[in-house]
Amino acid sequence: MLGMQPAIDQKPREAFEFAKEHGFDHIEILMDHPLYSIENLNPAEVLEMKECYDLEILLHAPATSTNFLSISDMMRKASYEELCRTIRFAEKCDAKLITFHIGWNPGFITAKGFVFPKELYRDHNYRVLTNEMYEFLKKIDAEFLALENTIPLDDNLSLAIEFLIENTDVSLTFDIGHYFCKGGHDVFLKHFERVRNVHLHDNDLKNDLHLALGEGKVDLSIIPKNYKGYMTIECRDVEAIIKSKEFIERWR
Repeated sequence: MLGMQPAIDQKPREAFEFAKEHGFDHIEILMDHPLYSIENLNPAEVLEMKECYDLEILLHAPATSTNFLSISDMMRKASYEELCRTIRFAEKCDAKLITFHIGWNPGFITAKGFVFPKELYRDHNYRVLTNEMYEFLKKIDAEFLALENTIPLDDNLSLAIEFLIENTDVSLTFDIGHYFCKGGHDVFLKHFERVRNVHLHDNDLKNDLHLALGEGKVDLSIIPKNYKGYMTIECRDVEAIIKSKEFIERWR
């Protein structure tokens, strides 16, 4: 099932028309985009376009306005409220899956340059994921949510994510570009049977460039041959989307 995130300059109906015209099976709506945000996009309109263009709907929950690893209790609480809003939106437009990020920890600008003291966050990250996120996922249909590999993962974050996988029904989104340039994402490959969506884009193995497939060094062969779930091109540019679709069809 091959789909796409809309190009940055595509309005919603233009994106649906483009996806249908180019033979995609689904659209993944990036809800950080102003035109696709909960504030501006009507779920009834999405449902109408879904039926009109015969496309399945996936959602990418807001990542810029959520941070489940924040030091602030208030920020983490607001992040769960935002994710709940996304779940309600998904139910109204018959979306099949919601991808979400765990968030991030800040570094600091110092006289000696940028410093990221990851040891300051190790215990905190493990605690908030194995307590707060665990409790949240146990209360909902967690299979409907797919945790994406995003930031570099140290051993504590990997252990916390593995705890969530083993003790809840949460699904996974495997971002192949992030896997090759972020580091520490082997826990997602280890549990690939839980992956329901694969984000497709290319890079130079160092930077998260979201290039068209074939323009970088990402190796698609790490995707198991028996994988039958969603595959979503995440280049957000019309030419790159078309080029990536042609590449993936040759690769298959």
